[in-house]
Amino acid sequence: MMNSVRTFCLPILTLLFLSAAGCTHPYVRTIDAYRAAKKQGDYETARTCLADNPRVWFGKREGEGSPLRPEGGPYAEWDKEMNAKSERIGMKVRGHTVSYDFLETNDYYRLVDRQPAKIRVTYYLDDDGKIEGYLVQRLTPPNRRPPDRCCEFERWVEEKYPGMLENEETKIPANPRRWREVLVEWRNDVGLPPVE
Repeated sequence: MMNSVRTFCLPILTLLFLSAAGCTHPYVRTIDAYRAAKKQGDYETARTCLADNPRVWFGKREGEGSPLRPEGGPYAEWDKEMNAKSERIGMKVRGHTVSYDFLETNDYYRLVDRQPAKIRVTYYLDDDGKIEGYLVQRLTPPNRRPPDRCCEFERWVEEKYPGMLENEETKIPANPRRWREVLVEWRNDVGLPPVE
């Protein structure tokens, strides 16, 4: 009787120990290592997690995408200036992909009174476990988001700074510091409370 209990319990205890010890899939470890190295500014280490010619796509994985660089892409400076924060929700490993959802918030959202956005990220890894690229998808279509003040802000900008929304030098994500200044000015001008 004691041997059968031991035979039954040993594999269960081993699994519990391994899960408590933080066993994670190698692909997830690669992604976490890549993100941690980027955050610390260790771009050489981050590059070791990438395959040759890695790409990033927004919306759909169509065409060749944009180059994926550890230093960041078009939104790197925007995210930094706007204090972007995200909370990872769930993680699924299927074949050579890892996907998870996250809630993103930033100062731009707060300044236009927008709710955090739910986004899905899907990483694609090669046979060597290196990141070939990733896809970023918004999960809530713009027409189904809770109301915010973005349209009010855009109307104000068109009156106060005509052409700013179409100008390549100030089109999002370009010039995030200027965007912050204009957003704060707009809130003051229309009598909205400041955003801390």
